[in-house]
Amino acid sequence: MDTITATVDDLASEITAHLQGSKKVFLRNADTPSALTQVAYGTFRSTDFCELHSHATMEEVFFFLKGKGIYTVGDQQISVEKGVFVRIPAGVLHRLEAVGDEPLEYVYFGVATD
Repeated sequence: MDTITATVDDLASEITAHLQGSKKVFLRNADTPSALTQVAYGTFRSTDFCELHSHATMEEVFFFLKGKGIYTVGDQQISVEKGVFVRIPAGVLHRLEAVGDEPLEYVYFGVATD
């Protein structure tokens, strides 16, 4: 079994799939035979947000490290900040928005459900 290791500082920053914020990807689907689709460290500035969307065959989980934001998941509005964990089941509409002056930082996992 191959071991993959990285540090945030060694990874290249790239724009997110939603064209807002940035991410540094630790692991992509092609790197593993598991159901993980991606593991990344992300940052949203105070003006960043992603549009309301869903993923039919992917569950997402987020663990917030710094900053503040609002995560709309279905009909819930969840205040996020350091230490908050959010799970988004496959098929559920969701939207993330950073609020405040400090960047919103998080670790993200995507997991294929099919």
